[in-house]
Amino acid sequence: MLDLRPFCDLEIRLGAPLELGAVLRGRRRIIPITGGTVSGPRLRGEVLPGGADWQTVYADGTAQLEARYTLRLDDGALIDVTNYGFRHGPPDVLAALARGEPVDSQRYNTGPAMF
Repeated sequence: MLDLRPFCDLEIRLGAPLELGAVLRGRRRIIPITGGTVSGPRLRGEVLPGGADWQTVYADGTAQLEARYTLRLDDGALIDVTNYGFRHGPPDVLAALARGEPVDSQRYNTGPAMF
């Protein structure tokens, strides 16, 4: 049996979303990553500014996500991170997220992208 354990916790600070507008299948936006921290039993450091979360938001509020950012660990090592996924949930929750309102993360779902 596979024994899975959390690897680390990330606290990521975000900048204001940049709305690029309509694209073929939805609306494109970029959310800048301005910094943060990484912590875990064997991993500590910072999230460097300069990354971003590139999103395509579809008409129903579902979003395809691609986040890229860099970690600098306490020992100086740099780690390039890329995350792909989808965000989905009830229509009222997705509408609140689209308006920039805070929403409890338990009210919507994220999962790996299938592409």
